[in-house]
Amino acid sequence: MQNKRRRDRNGEYRPILRCPRRGCQTSRSVRQGNVFFQYTDINQKIHSNLTLCEILELVFFFVMEIPMHSTVTLTGKSFNTITDWFNMCREVCGSIIQARGQMTGDDDNPIQIDEARFAGRRKYNRGRMLIGDERPLSEDSDAEVANNRNHGRRIDGPWVFGLKKGHDCRYFYVQRLGSVIHSDEWPAYRSLNTLGYRHLTVNHQQNYVDPASGANTQSIERSWLDAKIKILRKMRGVPNQLLQSHLDHYYWKLWRKNGDLFDEFLNDIRTVYR
Repeated sequence: MQNKRRRDRNGEYRPILRCPRRGCQTSRSVRQGNVFFQYTDINQKIHSNLTLCEILELVFFFVMEIPMHSTVTLTGKSFNTITDWFNMCREVCGSIIQARGQMTGDDDNPIQIDEARFAGRRKYNRGRMLIGDERPLSEDSDAEVANNRNHGRRIDGPWVFGLKKGHDCRYFYVQRLGSVIHSDEWPAYRSLNTLGYRHLTVNHQQNYVDPASGANTQSIERSWLDAKIKILRKMRGVPNQLLQSHLDHYYWKLWRKNGDLFDEFLNDIRTVYR
């Protein structure tokens, strides 16, 4: 197959692949064979309103973390279109992350584990109620009317579980239903020794680094700050069901930070959809 160009009904040239044999008019779109770049109908014909260049432009904006509203302004595409393509890009990141091998640690480079709650905070405990807030008890009859402007106390997630070894970070969204999460004394981690792991702990009420074993969680706890700033800023108004995809994207960027992110992402698209 040779690389050619064909003019479509709109007068634009689109890249195609054409058979070089004399008399053979067989041709196909360069998108064929990669699900990421095409929408196909029942006859397996490409039906996408975006050109290949426009799709690559959206991929570039996603990799460079250009905000959605800025992407809408720069491209002229609808907000729903940008949202759909950014979600598809995060699915690529999630597929690549899931294909990674297991994380193993040793005495010189142990695995640090910790948990954090990814949720915004209301200033002075006032303002609009957030998911999981507990309304205060009151004898006022007006308090029986549920509204979104009463103040309350945050008691729910979403919770994220993290592991860190050197520069390798992995984050997992912990579903609230059926899960038990404790901090400080970490009773949820006590069974790790019975599962074949060598488990060392540090009591943060006494030391940041255990004086006897040297165990600490400073690296993973420091990573929460950067993760929360970047993820929560982009997840304003986004349901918790998409939290894991944002965690995968953040983890993917940490993993690929030493290379060209755009080229790395295109290679990952080929790996996922080949």
